[in-house]
Amino acid sequence: MHKIALFYFSGTGNTWWASEELTRLLREKGAAAEAFSIEKITPGEAGILIKEASIAGFGYPIYGSDLPQPVKNFILGLPAAKNKKCFVFCTQWLWSGDGARTGAGFLRPKGFDVRWGEHFLMPLNVCVPVLPFFLFTNDRTKIDAVLGRASLRIERFAAKIVSGQPFRRGFNPVSFSLGCMQRVPYRIVYSRLQDDISVDRERCTSCGLCTRLCPSGNLAFDGKAFSTRGNCYLCLRCYNFCPVSAIKYMHRQHNLRRGEPYRGPVKDFNPGILCARGTELLTHMPGQFC
Repeated sequence: MHKIALFYFSGTGNTWWASEELTRLLREKGAAAEAFSIEKITPGEAGILIKEASIAGFGYPIYGSDLPQPVKNFILGLPAAKNKKCFVFCTQWLWSGDGARTGAGFLRPKGFDVRWGEHFLMPLNVCVPVLPFFLFTNDRTKIDAVLGRASLRIERFAAKIVSGQPFRRGFNPVSFSLGCMQRVPYRIVYSRLQDDISVDRERCTSCGLCTRLCPSGNLAFDGKAFSTRGNCYLCLRCYNFCPVSAIKYMHRQHNLRRGEPYRGPVKDFNPGILCARGTELLTHMPGQFC
């Protein structure tokens, strides 16, 4: 029986959902699988789990055909894997070219044998006002339809992992070239995008939820004023889950005429399950997310 340890990062819930669905399907196919948020586990602790597992897995949302910074940091902190069999997947809206291959490029120097790679199309979670042409939705019927299609692909991916059949989508020169079209400019501008979050104090209720949700510690609140540290990961968690939409991106408020921001892939999703202070968030502001 395969023993599988899956490590994931999720900004607003899509990769969490895909990780949970993949874990469920792997179990149905006879594997002993468990998923871990990298915000709740250290690379050293993960290294122990990887050593005990027969297969390791890594999942992340794709940002500009690149890995989120916390995923890069996590992988770089892992101990050597010594040819450990591994799968990698990314979640995306339309396409990333070689999103899974990019993750493999970080994993192979650590000694991972990347045998499986896949891309899962998920609901659009980007709803910032500077990108009005991104047509996000909170329509549960439309979101459920996307998740249904994703589940079918996840099931096929799980079957390949359990059977041992190698499968690597996007591991080819054409996909690499398409990925570079996004990744190269994204990496050039990334540092300039890390201090674009601010707070609308007229809307803000000082609940402090955004500071607890932030995976990078970019947001701070001293009881009177908010400040930023310029190390945003661009995950949009604070923006999407502020109960009153008080977070501004590039000094622009969320346009409520387009509807509430994307609040996760399932109804009443609680972002507290993603982050290190999850227990606190699960009981914070009852009725908002749980």
